[in-house]
Amino acid sequence: MVENGTFWCPTLLVYLPESAEDDTEMRRRIVAHHKEVFQKAMRMGVKICFGTDVGAFEHGTSAREFIKMVEYGMKPIDAIRSATVRAAELLRMEKQLGNVQAGKLADIIAVDGNPLDDIKVLTRVTFVMKDGKVFKSPLNH
Repeated sequence: MVENGTFWCPTLLVYLPESAEDDTEMRRRIVAHHKEVFQKAMRMGVKICFGTDVGAFEHGTSAREFIKMVEYGMKPIDAIRSATVRAAELLRMEKQLGNVQAGKLADIIAVDGNPLDDIKVLTRVTFVMKDGKVFKSPLNH
């Protein structure tokens, strides 16, 4: 993957047990192996992208992926980049999106807190702008 510049979207949440019924020995082994593979990919320099298999877990909860990435050893800034700059690279849309820059699509979120200090704040989004249009704001709940 490194040699060929292949991107990997691990979607760590998909195997996490969501209930006591799902918390089986097999599931725990899969989660442990997924963690090991994720850590190995980071060490080797694989291009890791934030991805979701929403449907395998509840819509609106995918920001928990950031938490797992950080728990597994990724720096918070790199987890954020996996969903921004790295995702733009994967889509070959670096000129249109991926960071805040004049001329790019204004896709921005805000949270109450610093995700570099506490990645969990990304699960509590207070502001959403998509292509320059505000969809969520503390002023318009």
